[in-house]
Amino acid sequence: MSERISVGEAADFLKEHDNYLIISHANPDGDTLGCAFSLCRALQKLGKKAKNICADEISHRYDFMKKAVEPQEFKPETYITVDVADRKLLGDLNNTYGDKIDLAVDHHVSHVDFAVRLLIEPHAAAAAQVVYKLILELGGGELFDEQIAACLYTGISTDSGCFRYSCANAESHRIAAELLEYDFDHAHLDYVFFDLKTKARIALEEQIYREIEYYCGGKCAVVALTREQLESVDSEDSNGLSAIPRMIEGVEVGVVIKQRKNGSWKASLRSNNTVDVQEICARFGGGGHEKAAGCSFSNMSLEEAKKQLIAEIGKVLE
Repeated sequence: MSERISVGEAADFLKEHDNYLIISHANPDGDTLGCAFSLCRALQKLGKKAKNICADEISHRYDFMKKAVEPQEFKPETYITVDVADRKLLGDLNNTYGDKIDLAVDHHVSHVDFAVRLLIEPHAAAAAQVVYKLILELGGGELFDEQIAACLYTGISTDSGCFRYSCANAESHRIAAELLEYDFDHAHLDYVFFDLKTKARIALEEQIYREIEYYCGGKCAVVALTREQLESVDSEDSNGLSAIPRMIEGVEVGVVIKQRKNGSWKASLRSNNTVDVQEICARFGGGGHEKAAGCSFSNMSLEEAKKQLIAEIGKVLE
């Protein structure tokens, strides 16, 4: 049975235990990694043993985070997940650790309880906001430094679209302002995560703009990417593509469907205005946030997956 706890209770739990394994979700993004590395560094500064793990390779763009923690060898005793809404999102680590999680720190309204203790704040734009408060509770301002600040800033910035999405609330800006008091190059981080593009990414975007399909009277824009197309870029280059369809004038719901290695399809939905895409994705066993959510389709063709998804979107738009 899972128990929802407060930030203070989570901090007390961390103070009382040791030998932490902090687990990020598969296909890691700036939020899950920012949470993992900042929390790991904070625990190490408290004299605890802690290390991070992820099922998938971490992009070189996050190398600055890796430098924030000391490599430590020990047998894990306490297991934490950060920014993981469902144990299935642990990827290949699910079978090994999915039923061992002592504390889950998350911000998804669609969180599926799997940990013994849950520290969840659905109003937060990023899980990094929750980890910020957790670290503050663990050691006050004394624990914070430029490395922890850079990790947490990356988490909040990347999950809020550099503070452009509606999820970026007043708390997001207040915490970011506190983090900017530390000496790290936030402008460079924003450039790396929002402006920098490889030539391969540019080529992929060209394909996307040529192949966009419109449905529901132009209110829904859909892009589908096969494994062959995705293999032309690294994993980091394929992140952020879900934002492209929603940029188009008149589009209420943007959809990017990616083919996984096992042949299944993962759909990422983004909403511009009043459509709750989390509710749509929940009908297919997925989840996320009101304006950003995802779901999967297995054992079916791309055309069948699109047909089912567009039918549900159409019910809302029409």
